[in-house]
Amino acid sequence: MERDPLLRRLERDAVVACAALAVAAAALMPARLAAAAGVAGGGALVWISYRGIKGGIDAAVEFGGNRPGSGWFGLVKFLARYGILAAVAYVIMARLSLPPVAVVAGASSFVIAAIVEALRSLINPHS
Repeated sequence: MERDPLLRRLERDAVVACAALAVAAAALMPARLAAAAGVAGGGALVWISYRGIKGGIDAAVEFGGNRPGSGWFGLVKFLARYGILAAVAYVIMARLSLPPVAVVAGASSFVIAAIVEALRSLINPHS
């Protein structure tokens, strides 16, 4: 369970944006299934990257805490996630040959979520 409501909203909005982009890609692009799969693949890439960064930050915070040894495991997980990210990107682009535009659109889902959150904070600055 996420402790920070802002991060929870960003995560939720990124999933919603990725799903909306997948539906739009399936409706608008010629290779419907491949386009929707490309968006989902791009969304998976950004999710893996986000979880890696978040895990690395959590590990760094834990490393600075008073629990000996717990931070090292988090840092190893952080580095392993980038290996997984590279493998997933390779499969998506080289092996599955998904449309690059769709993959980039899916990877942009977190950016869209951040824009939505920024607009939300401009409209209602006290929430």
